[in-house]
Amino acid sequence: MKKWFALYVQPRKEKVVEKELLRSNYEVYLPLKKCFRQWKDRKKMVEIPLIPSYVFTRIKECDIWNIVKMNGCVKFVWFNGKPCPIPDNQIDSMKLLLEKDVEIELENNIRPSKGDKVKIIEGPFAGLVGIIKTGNKNKFAVRVDSLGVDLSIVIEESHIKLTEKIEE
Repeated sequence: MKKWFALYVQPRKEKVVEKELLRSNYEVYLPLKKCFRQWKDRKKMVEIPLIPSYVFTRIKECDIWNIVKMNGCVKFVWFNGKPCPIPDNQIDSMKLLLEKDVEIELENNIRPSKGDKVKIIEGPFAGLVGIIKTGNKNKFAVRVDSLGVDLSIVIEESHIKLTEKIEE
């Protein structure tokens, strides 16, 4: 039985992966939103992915390994050791919202707070894991316990990924 799955792809490769999947006769959905882009010499309306680096495909679970080998594909979203299917009604809802041509903003409401465990995913400290000490706006102080030394560094929110939400 075919189900929808979220496929994580390389940055800015969403349309390339979509074409490759369609060429291989897979059912694909790439939600796009329209926005204006400004260049030095012109302004143009372009379509960009609503959810960067994700393409949705309706497949049999056994097709996952063939797809992940395609150029530009990274991995499928997994949960508890299994590929995580997306209910049809969620994909239908996304399609309906985009059909109505309303302005849609993608928000990440999971904001790191003091005491949360985070992994640094970008910059010179990529790969280190630490604890949020303080935070305001887009910058956070992260305590990194490494080699028995307590290092505190200030880092941008976009450079960290929440690994554990610690309830107070």
